[in-house]
Amino acid sequence: MRFLCLHGASTNSEIFQIQTGGLRQPLEQKGHRFTFVNGILPSGVEEGLEGVVDGPFYSHYPRDPVLPSAQLTEAFEHIQRAIDNEGPFDAVMGFSQGAALAAALIAHHTKTNPTAPPIFRAAVFLCGGLPWESSGMVRLAPQQDTWPINIPTAHVVGKLDPLYPESMKLYALCEPSKAAFWDTGSKHMVPFDLKNTEMMVRVIEETVAKAMRG
Repeated sequence: MRFLCLHGASTNSEIFQIQTGGLRQPLEQKGHRFTFVNGILPSGVEEGLEGVVDGPFYSHYPRDPVLPSAQLTEAFEHIQRAIDNEGPFDAVMGFSQGAALAAALIAHHTKTNPTAPPIFRAAVFLCGGLPWESSGMVRLAPQQDTWPINIPTAHVVGKLDPLYPESMKLYALCEPSKAAFWDTGSKHMVPFDLKNTEMMVRVIEETVAKAMRG
């Protein structure tokens, strides 16, 4: 599968490549490919990542308590241009804000194109934030036992992550029978230890297999 990869806020695609190097290697050996795209909004560097790589750094949208719909629309359009120019992509993989944006885009596409094929066949959410509804005014939520995201998904969360509650709410937005889950027990990061790497790869491969089965 070809994965579109969306980094977290106040970082960049190079940092996301470093973060996911351990889990990508065994997946690339099986033929999967990963394309990394920078966000649209210039940003300062995330605290704690100073000096890891050179800038510039980006976010996909501001970290505001309420997000204007225009800013979310701009982020959607930026990713759609990446899909048009560098795709097509079978799946999306996002970290933190990148996962939230991916989830919002999937839900928005389903809402506005109910009879069309999904924009992605599968999604991988790493330490995902809670996505915005397409209006940009409220966070996305399930309605009447329906799930905004009904494609196969892989969820990697960390119990020590400040975004853990949001990651779990994102998990609850996805069709349960199609959602694979792994808790690394870690902080807001993609761990590199052997056990967590093996389990992250396992849930991603499980998700890919579900997507391939249709």
